[in-house]
Amino acid sequence: MGNEEAMEFDGSASSAALANSSMDSVINITNITFFPYYQHTMYVAATYILAYFFIFMLCMVGNLLVCLIVLENRRMRTVTNLFILNLAISDLLVGIFCVPTTLVDNLITGARAT
Repeated sequence: MGNEEAMEFDGSASSAALANSSMDSVINITNITFFPYYQHTMYVAATYILAYFFIFMLCMVGNLLVCLIVLENRRMRTVTNLFILNLAISDLLVGIFCVPTTLVDNLITGARAT
């Protein structure tokens, strides 16, 4: 006799049932629920992913266009436009590093009120 594992997906939380059987046919069933993780349904998670992807793409396209326009045209290289270029580069870095991290955090732990 051995340990058997059965995985169940109940709505948005996943749970695992472990069945222990011994020689005298006594079965102990222990439910382990991973409630703090995966708090969203599949539809809510898909909505989060689509929204974050849309925001990520707008961030990348818009800020790359600003960078290309300022760098390609010599008339655009004023002090003010170089400051805007600096802001666009920093916004690109925020989009690259923070948007995916925030998406994963929202998907795994759920949105928290601060």
